[in-house]
Amino acid sequence: MTASKTRGRPPALPGILLSRADFDALDRLVGDLPGTGPAGLLQQELDRAEVCDDVDMPRDVVGLNRWLHYADDRHPEVRRVQLVLPREADIDAGRVSILSHVGAGLIGLKEGESINWPDPSGETRKLTAVLIEDEDPIAAVAH
Repeated sequence: MTASKTRGRPPALPGILLSRADFDALDRLVGDLPGTGPAGLLQQELDRAEVCDDVDMPRDVVGLNRWLHYADDRHPEVRRVQLVLPREADIDAGRVSILSHVGAGLIGLKEGESINWPDPSGETRKLTAVLIEDEDPIAAVAH
């Protein structure tokens, strides 16, 4: 099997899926921010997102506050992070802001999907959602 090349066109972006709660929270967040940088990228993702009811959200999709393992074609190791709102970000604890380039690129991807995404310098990198973890098992049992 040979890979097809796109001449003069960037590769198509994968579809993204967001829960209604995540969409609403992110829409409020970017509504007051300039349409440039990660906020502008996140707004573009919101504009093309498919939105579903929270109860219908598949478990294998990257969402806010979900832990995930992702690969970056610029780093040899798979990283484990949680995508969070900016006020909850703590890089040392693995909590990555949705207003980072990585956060805006990963939100809404299905497990196994990749996206070619700009980094802060404008270079393109490939981000892949490798594994989306289940909700916190202790919290799930408590409900």
